[in-house]
Amino acid sequence: MIEGGVIVDGSGGEPFQGSLLIVGDEIAGVGNSEPIADAQRFDASGCVVSPGFIDLHTHSDVSALSDPDCVSAVWQGITTQIVGHCGFSAAPTDDKTRESLRQEEPVFGFPGADGAPTVWGWDSTAEYLDTIELTSPRTNVGTLVGHNTLRRLAVGSEDRPPTPEETQLMARLARSSIEQGAMGVSTGLSYPPGLYARFDEIVAIAKEAGLAGRSYHTHMRYGGQPTIESLEEALATGRAADTHVNVSHLYPSTSDPVDEARAMLDLIDDENARGGKATFDLTLFTRGGGAFSQSLPRWALAGGLSVLVERLNDPEHRRRLSEELKEAERDWDDDQIVKVGDRSAAWMVGITIGGFARDAGLSPADGAVELLRTDPQFWVAPTIKRQEDLDTLLQHKACVPVTDGMSAHPVEHSHLGLMPKTFGTFPLLFGDYVRDRGVIGLPEAVAKATSIPAGRLGIRNRGRLASGKKADVVVFSEGSIANEATEKYPSRKPAGIRDVMVNGSWAMQNGCLTAERAGVAIR
Repeated sequence: MIEGGVIVDGSGGEPFQGSLLIVGDEIAGVGNSEPIADAQRFDASGCVVSPGFIDLHTHSDVSALSDPDCVSAVWQGITTQIVGHCGFSAAPTDDKTRESLRQEEPVFGFPGADGAPTVWGWDSTAEYLDTIELTSPRTNVGTLVGHNTLRRLAVGSEDRPPTPEETQLMARLARSSIEQGAMGVSTGLSYPPGLYARFDEIVAIAKEAGLAGRSYHTHMRYGGQPTIESLEEALATGRAADTHVNVSHLYPSTSDPVDEARAMLDLIDDENARGGKATFDLTLFTRGGGAFSQSLPRWALAGGLSVLVERLNDPEHRRRLSEELKEAERDWDDDQIVKVGDRSAAWMVGITIGGFARDAGLSPADGAVELLRTDPQFWVAPTIKRQEDLDTLLQHKACVPVTDGMSAHPVEHSHLGLMPKTFGTFPLLFGDYVRDRGVIGLPEAVAKATSIPAGRLGIRNRGRLASGKKADVVVFSEGSIANEATEKYPSRKPAGIRDVMVNGSWAMQNGCLTAERAGVAIR
């Protein structure tokens, strides 16, 4: 029995004083339940009691196995993580593509720890979810199936259209993954090999999500065309595939017109008014966080990052790439390196491309090329969003907040680089956006972090404090909850999150992790 707190049940309704009765891994009563003589009683006086936060968009595919404690997630109240985004999913794979993912995508480059597998022991989506179940992470984990992963299996990393047979193979693999428990399909159209896909190929894969009553999540074609055109393509894909489309981390860039956020929302509203179903998720920090390789010209990426490294060892290719990067309008001193793919490149984390170039006596473009030779997986976090745009987007009914990070251990994973959003997204939401600035209200914010993403994913038994739902619960102080992570100290623990329960077991009490790891694979 959790009693004495203010219950915000995830429905969007007004908070109320009451108790929460939990039996086993389920909620058995909400409100004014009569005390049960032999129940353990937990005092939540002065705190908010809400459903556990559902992070709709994460890249914890392998980090949740490397650190099954999922420290950064639990610290901020996350009880369910959804992985497989931006076209990258850990399955389906074979020996060749598995190694390709490990070499080319830093979201898969985490070391083994705590008895977790140091090498992948799965090929199919079902086997991946079985591995999650056996590892028993501290949070629940569900996955999408990624188009980039499918394309590696069917086509490889080449810049060419798939044959009809290869398209059919990708669609068949997507269908099989959904049948095995994947919660939808994702694309990453700024990353190879997804950036080589044409409209009809994307529709063929997204259609499999629609046929199964699941959603299509897309990292749009950022950078190569105006953002509004990328959004139009995403919405057109949803229409052609007859499926719900969720746009990943939607935002206008700082170089877009000042009214671009409103124009984006108008497009989404028009789509929904015509009978479509379009939604989006949002990262709440003004800095981004993604692979620098997104900035490279298409020719440089053809064949994948391993081929890129070969090109960078050729003086002529290196000169050509540097010349093209020099034409880019970017603040190299704002390109802060926040993540690397290999322990040997840990020295890069925290520096800027501009600072490195000056110290090395190079132009910024030449410095970027040298850093790519050191680690082609490195990520930068430039300031790419305006705060006023984030406020406007968050207020829209189609928006849910997400970390777009990967759960991380503050020590074990520090050499790979850590980001504030990984440790502080939901405390930032409830502290800065809700309490301090009143961008949205508390009940709405809780719904956006719980029941709305659950509904978007088709998770019927989580996201609400209601009888019969799974007992994923967060107890936090409305007055003190806050993000404490900064660029200098990205792994600082947030304030105000007191207790976290996953499937009826305490994952954290009084701010301290317990011995319980009760997370399950959500299929």
